[in-house]
Amino acid sequence: MPRFILYFLLSLGCAFAPCLNVASAASNGSETSSPLDDDKYQAYVEKIAQVARDTADIITPKDLPYLKSFQELAAVGTENIDLCIRYLAESKETGRQRWVAINSMHTLDVDHYVVFVRKLVKLHHSGLLFGNELDTGIYYRYSDLVIEQYQNPKIQALFKEMATQDDIPPDVKASIRYIRSGEGFARKRRNDFDRECTRWSEMRSISACVSLATQILRVSAVSWVTW
Repeated sequence: MPRFILYFLLSLGCAFAPCLNVASAASNGSETSSPLDDDKYQAYVEKIAQVARDTADIITPKDLPYLKSFQELAAVGTENIDLCIRYLAESKETGRQRWVAINSMHTLDVDHYVVFVRKLVKLHHSGLLFGNELDTGIYYRYSDLVIEQYQNPKIQALFKEMATQDDIPPDVKASIRYIRSGEGFARKRRNDFDRECTRWSEMRSISACVSLATQILRVSAVSWVTW
């Protein structure tokens, strides 16, 4: 009887083996990128290349946000987070195109910014980022998001975590401190004050200037005591 049961189970296993193989193949296939995903990625790569071509005659980086192809890319930054990360991990390009890819994320909100930076940090840990690309991804040239939102708990938690990691470069940690301490916020407010409040003839609102001065003093005091 024991042998009969053993033979029966073996026969049953052989009968269902093809089904198991098919299921396994289907499972493995779901873990690879689909043709649709690859097409989407290739379209993204071409958009990056197009921006790079369009910037050939641009003299200074400050002109980039006014470029239509860059605006179109940045407008869907949230949808492109994983595409950008894949591009940075796989692309053999250096310089301009990778810089464009990172800076096209400058329209992200706080939640998506945190997601993107965490993914950048993983690339950095894996040695897949070049030069100052991590620093560029933390503090965009075209966005004051982290400067204005430096007190946001999600921003503070992200930077606190990064500041403790040994392989984060010193210049990146300096940027983190600059933002997290409020120093960047105070400097921006000082620039606003200088522009709008130092000339009586150009002053738009006394109350607005008082508010700016108050913010500058408060943040500077906290930054001096804390840091």
